[in-house]
Amino acid sequence: MAPIIEVSDETLRTLNPTVYTLRNDLISRKNESGPIYVPSINANVSGERTHQRENWYVAHEALAKDKLEMLTPKEYVEFLKYSRENHPEVYEDIVSVRDPWRAEWIDAFFEKKKDGLYILTHNKSNAEKLSQDTLMEDRKISLESWLENPTSQGLPRKDAEEGSLYYWHPRSDTVAGLGAGSVRAGFDCGGDPLGRGPDLGVRVSKKRE
Repeated sequence: MAPIIEVSDETLRTLNPTVYTLRNDLISRKNESGPIYVPSINANVSGERTHQRENWYVAHEALAKDKLEMLTPKEYVEFLKYSRENHPEVYEDIVSVRDPWRAEWIDAFFEKKKDGLYILTHNKSNAEKLSQDTLMEDRKISLESWLENPTSQGLPRKDAEEGSLYYWHPRSDTVAGLGAGSVRAGFDCGGDPLGRGPDLGVRVSKKRE
């Protein structure tokens, strides 16, 4: 025979499903890790980073196998603007200056050719000469200034306002990425494509048909 366990009226009220409290905050947090549809680029974008510990090349290979993509700078700007308005927790996770360090690859490879510097996107399958409006010096810029008035290729303009976002300009044989930690947030267009780390991942994207 099973033992009889006596409980108080208070405990019984706690166990009563009619008095459970729905934790909407937890539900929201869970949903944020799912795909986010960004209308301006007609794509579903992951609410969290994936493919950590993979360099830029390996990340592209892994995405291609699943028919997924990495965001180009132009698409990334649209994603940041959309998440800022509609998914602020995702936006803050990307750009807020706090621990731990978070970083993610962006689909942009820079290559020097005879007639100038080029930006290669879509896993280097699309090449365009870098816009003459691109800011080509390392300095701190305003994140808002970049997002609201990027070049046609999604990079900061020469006249970008000063601010707190660290920016490193494109150089040959480098790639783009964005990261933030306890000291600073930065948009690096001079990154090593072979770099890797546990906090460096990808914001997966898939176009809607």
